[in-house]
Amino acid sequence: MAATQLRQWWTASNPHLLLESQSSLLRSLVRHRHRQRSHPSGINWVEFRSKQKSASNANLPTVILAHGFGSGLGFFFKNVDPLLSSGEVSRVLCVDWLGMGGSARPPCRESPIRSVLHSSSSRFSLCNSEFSTANKAVDFFLDPFDEWLHDEARDGEPLWLFGHSLGGYLAGKYVMRVHERSSQVEMPNIEKCVLASPVGFQPLPKVNERMPTSDLPAAMRLVDALWSSNFTPQSLVRMMGSSRGKSSVKKALRGRIPHLNDQSTDLLSDYLYHITVAPASGEYAMNSLLEPYASAQGAGVFAREHIGEGEIAKAIRQNLHRSPLKSILTCFGDHDWMRSGHEASARAEMESISSMGIRSKFDIVSNAGHHLYLDNEPELTRLILEG
Repeated sequence: MAATQLRQWWTASNPHLLLESQSSLLRSLVRHRHRQRSHPSGINWVEFRSKQKSASNANLPTVILAHGFGSGLGFFFKNVDPLLSSGEVSRVLCVDWLGMGGSARPPCRESPIRSVLHSSSSRFSLCNSEFSTANKAVDFFLDPFDEWLHDEARDGEPLWLFGHSLGGYLAGKYVMRVHERSSQVEMPNIEKCVLASPVGFQPLPKVNERMPTSDLPAAMRLVDALWSSNFTPQSLVRMMGSSRGKSSVKKALRGRIPHLNDQSTDLLSDYLYHITVAPASGEYAMNSLLEPYASAQGAGVFAREHIGEGEIAKAIRQNLHRSPLKSILTCFGDHDWMRSGHEASARAEMESISSMGIRSKFDIVSNAGHHLYLDNEPELTRLILEG
């Protein structure tokens, strides 16, 4: 209790202020009204409904927007109105993964933390976390998401699942999971899946292709050491305290997304600060799910369990005869840092899925970087609706 109070004093943040910053952001920048909700699984989510009242709305899809690493549902503030105003969507549900955003933050022992001393021959963990391996870390996020979706999806309503970055990887993993289940288990009615700038298509480089740590530049050796030690960017902001932390978050946000106006930047940076300094939990997925590697061809971030090389297609094929999935789309920004390492594998995966009769597509969003949902919202919205 004392440690929690000290942290909240130092960071000038607490769960109430986090949710207030979320509500202020959405009230100010989204025309459609939202309802903030929480689920027994610990998931925080908000619901937006179409203002257009008609009997046909009951047959329109619900879009689920799932954020990436270090982000939160508030980052989709530019996407809600265009989707609902299109007349092709009945609801938009923005969801925070467990341990991130405004969702519950399970403590270290219940988080997806990979032991500093982890190896193939040892399962020792400084936290004794049951989620220290990659497949268990996926369970940490997908088990509560599955519970939430089971409870909140309406009977028979079409679902469109959109995931960005790490959220795109988890969305792909979720599609695989529901198709790998026993045929006696009901499958959620996901008709469309959009993987936006997802990590994870490219397999880990082979051992003989990896550059030895001793050959890396000093800066990359430092990144590798911090990454392996579960030191996250959020940890650094927490150490700064409220004044320096808030100014650093705002400066970083302006650098990554410079085209936002002052109001959007102020509201988004305040929200980002609060979700950043909340207790460490889901952010440990940086090490448990992902791994940085450098080779002679370059450096990149890879998923410890990839979703390329036919993995998604193989999972769908197991229950293709009863799959509701009609289309799947993967897209990257044209100057997206994630694109170069994963484009070829993503294209190949879409071709594998297409061979089964499911409409699949790979696309590039113009004038967009990694945050393509903010960089070029109109083009991304069109892809979601047409995909």
